[in-house]
Amino acid sequence: MGGNLEHLHPSRREAVSWPTEERVKLICKDVWLEYPRARKLLETLEDLLRMPPSHRPANALIVGQSGNGKTTIVQRFYHLHKKHQVESGEARAPVVVMDMPVRPNEKRFWSRLLTTLNIGHRETDPVPRLENQAIRILSGLETRMLIIDEIHNMLHRDRTTNPQEFLTVLKDLSNALRLPIVCAGIRESIRALHTDSQLSSRFEAHPLPRWKLDREFVALLASFEKILPLAEPSGLTETETATRIHSMSGRTIDGVCRLLRKLATNAVRNGRERITERDFDEISWMPLDDYRRQADAL
Repeated sequence: MGGNLEHLHPSRREAVSWPTEERVKLICKDVWLEYPRARKLLETLEDLLRMPPSHRPANALIVGQSGNGKTTIVQRFYHLHKKHQVESGEARAPVVVMDMPVRPNEKRFWSRLLTTLNIGHRETDPVPRLENQAIRILSGLETRMLIIDEIHNMLHRDRTTNPQEFLTVLKDLSNALRLPIVCAGIRESIRALHTDSQLSSRFEAHPLPRWKLDREFVALLASFEKILPLAEPSGLTETETATRIHSMSGRTIDGVCRLLRKLATNAVRNGRERITERDFDEISWMPLDDYRRQADAL
């Protein structure tokens, strides 16, 4: 195989000699790639976590297009502060991450939170009992931040739900534990939180916009080039290739990741050691936005 593999990260160079399907597995494996906007957001979350308890804690709202890195960044932050045991043997969970249930009411919310904490409970219990149980557990775990992903789910209503009343639950929980709440969701999340002016004033929005074809995007492609186990450089940062990837990906990081995985997999399976124009032509590809448009048209 060609060259000295200097285009690859040292940890990926050995993989070039692996059997084809082992290389494909590595290509498809989730990996954390740090990039400026992710690094900045992680720093913001770290700052919130370090803040002392407050009767009016600061909160954050991470807003972005579906597939543009919100959940990945949240999970990365959780990984850095995940549940652990201290010397006494007691458990500590500085950061707790939960998904907002669809059409949430108070009971569904508290039940989902307890399930996230792996705490057995009866879903038929009255709301005050579920609430007290959750707050007691979070206090015992010395939780310092609650992250709620998919916060826009609160806009999905049925006869048992009232988004504005539900926001009071978040406000009361934040006040009771004196901890910051971080919400993440698509742009409708802003509308969800702004139905309560007092609560919305506590949330600072941190947008994750779609990627522009700029230096930051080119740097992202350079990072991907280093981890794709191909014996020869693919020139992902070259203007024509970068422009094509930007267009096809839907300008989201998930789109870029899925596209490059398909291209690299196709190259490996066809005995090519770099991504070429043939790979772009041979793969089956449809951006997520096109899938959504087709689904809406059904």
